[in-house]
Amino acid sequence: MGYVSSLSSTVTAYEPVTTSGEISFSGLGNGTDFSEIIDATVDAESFKKEAYEAQVEENEYIVDVLEQLQEEIDDFNETLDDMDELDEFYSMSANVTDDAISAEVTGEADDETHNVVVNQLAQKDVWVFDGTGYDDTETVVTSDATTISVTYGGESIDVDIAAGTTLEGMVDTINASISARDKFEADLIYDGSVYYFVLKSAETGKDNAIEITDVGSVSGLDLADLSQTQTAQNAQLKVDGFPADNDDGTERWLERSTNSVDDVIDGMTLDLNETTDSEGVNISVEFDTDDMFDTITEFVEDLNQIILDIQLLTGRVTEEEDGETGYTIDNYAMDIMYSNIKSIISSGALGFSAYDEDTGGDYYHALSQIGFSTDTDEGSDTYGQIILDEDELEEALDTDPQAVAELFAAQASGESDSDDFQVISVINGVTEAGEYDIEYTVEGGVLTSAYINGEETSIDGWTILATSGDAKGLYLSIGSQTDGTHSGTARVKQGKIGELSDALDNITNEETGTLPIVIDSYESRVTSLENQIYNEEQRLDALETSLTRKYAALDSLLSTYESRSSTLSTLLASS
Repeated sequence: MGYVSSLSSTVTAYEPVTTSGEISFSGLGNGTDFSEIIDATVDAESFKKEAYEAQVEENEYIVDVLEQLQEEIDDFNETLDDMDELDEFYSMSANVTDDAISAEVTGEADDETHNVVVNQLAQKDVWVFDGTGYDDTETVVTSDATTISVTYGGESIDVDIAAGTTLEGMVDTINASISARDKFEADLIYDGSVYYFVLKSAETGKDNAIEITDVGSVSGLDLADLSQTQTAQNAQLKVDGFPADNDDGTERWLERSTNSVDDVIDGMTLDLNETTDSEGVNISVEFDTDDMFDTITEFVEDLNQIILDIQLLTGRVTEEEDGETGYTIDNYAMDIMYSNIKSIISSGALGFSAYDEDTGGDYYHALSQIGFSTDTDEGSDTYGQIILDEDELEEALDTDPQAVAELFAAQASGESDSDDFQVISVINGVTEAGEYDIEYTVEGGVLTSAYINGEETSIDGWTILATSGDAKGLYLSIGSQTDGTHSGTARVKQGKIGELSDALDNITNEETGTLPIVIDSYESRVTSLENQIYNEEQRLDALETSLTRKYAALDSLLSTYESRSSTLSTLLASS
């Protein structure tokens, strides 16, 4: 940091101490306006101060733009964090062949088709007192206080009804009862002329059956007139033919107490609307490629804006507004940051391998395979930015949407290219993405040594664990246990979103990030320049004070000579 006087990093505006403003030369001496001479001299000596002020303006502008860029990158990185895993990046949709079932993908559902047969729907237990109808809901049904009793789950539940209660009031009393809540409820059925009183279970399912044991002295209600219009029952269904019927032909079904079933197919909720025939309903789970397409195009737009902002800031491209061009910076760290971002987009994904029909691999291992390229035309408005061939992207999504999703959002995914060993797990955030050379030796039926990238690993039976280096946390299971030395490659995959997010985290890290360091550098320049301005203001004020005193003395001397000259002229004229 440059000289900061006694102000450290705090700069206070300089307060002039000259008293020259109290002196006037007008009409004195020989008529020369010395104040103009002083002002002109001070102005001529102000070139350094003006240069410093211009540099302050430039550096403050750059700090402001850098801070805006950091905020923009942070916002973009938050978006990336919300889609850097497969289940966050892609979305699935369910298609059904019949309205008897509605299906919604709610989790990690597999891309496949299921057949569902619905034998019966879940129902509530419904009882209607159909012996007596009421002409009006305001009919008073209790002259004295009484009690209605219902058995639910082996428990007798009493609801007290006050004297003078109307039909509608009795319904409200039962439904507001804490003891009846979530167990049973009351309702009215209107047949067009009269109202009938209804009691029913609060939930569907055979375990929610109710028994009405006493209606007290409620007018018009009689247990003998009670009709069960709907029986409490579970929903019954088969999924992909499961469960199979017994050998004797008796049917077996999956049973659920509700018609909303979320635990028979992973990641999917089924709403049963009607029963089906024995052929059932087919439910196909597919990638929502339209949604994935929108996600990718938005990713490109946001990233291109960041690339453009860095280009403008570093002078790689210019963008004139109102005939003015913003300040630019020449900073090596910014150049590295820009190059890193571009390199991530153009390079192959970490831990991915090129696809081969014979040996397998990843169908897509680089963004260039799905329509990504960089505009290299220096005369183009999008020079240096990402160009997305949307037709090529759509073709890739139609061909293998899972592979596209993995290219973007694979996260700590371990794979082996050998049948000799398999990846059990990796530690996300610890195990670095990439390829690892595996070598182990078996002697006398015992695993005696194992190495990952030449570093010895921890051995536990037939498993090995990397405890140091980039591979730390890589956990493998040995499959081939024959004597000899075995080797192969294990890969830890990371999609482009995760790789880019990690790079942006490093760029904006408050302690070690490129942007905070560059911002601090320019803020320090501003502080140093403001101190230099302070020192220049002191020097110029001292200069003005000195000149004022000198010219005041000169003016006084000239005034004396002028007075003497007038006196001599008068004497000569009178002689």
